Amino acid sequence: MDLAGRHVLEVGTGSGIIAHCISEAVGGGGKVIAVDVADQRQVTDGYEFQLVEGGGLPFPDATFDVVVSNHVFEHVGDLEQQADHLREVRRVLREDGFVYFAVPNRWTVVEPHYRLAFLSWMPSQVRSPYLRLFRRGVFYDCNPPSHRRLIGMFKKARLRHEQFTFKAMRIMAAVEEPPPWTRRLLVAPVFLQALLYPVIPTMVFILTALPMGRDSVE
Repeated sequence: MDLAGRHVLEVGTGSGIIAHCISEAVGGGGKVIAVDVADQRQVTDGYEFQLVEGGGLPFPDATFDVVVSNHVFEHVGDLEQQADHLREVRRVLREDGFVYFAVPNRWTVVEPHYRLAFLSWMPSQVRSPYLRLFRRGVFYDCNPPSHRRLIGMFKKARLRHEQFTFKAMRIMAAVEEPPPWTRRLLVAPVFLQALLYPVIPTMVFILTALPMGRDSVE
């Protein structure tokens, strides 16, 4: 994906490393803006940074060619707040733009933030006590979605989705040696890979804008 000259927004920049790397790909003809609810950056050069409050994005409609939401969605809040997040992403995205969207899967066996089996499988009211039981923390502040629920939320937010999980895994495998199970997955038939979407640990999508008046997703 050619990012040269693009206007890019990273939502929930955290350390700022991703925004910095994107700025190198964008070059002088483009612009990178990163937002977060707190300033926890370790890398600060190459992009603009804004603090935000709540779920709203302080930008006009159709501002960005690319929006990046990388392992942020599960921290946004409850289902209503997550839906608002997607609507805001859609609002600031240009009609010919795209979103890189990655999020952990609720039904992954080992929850990635606390490395605790079945944590995200639990009902929401049980997760924090379960976390305390195993002395991994006090309060579980994540709400990872299931694959099925997420697809429905994309549709309601007027976003068309393309599965990018296995393509992303192949890109990573070209950079660093993957574990044996990943290598086997990458050479599996496409129909077998598709069967794993409901339980695969990390879901990755490329999202594009649907016209706001449409009632169906192609």
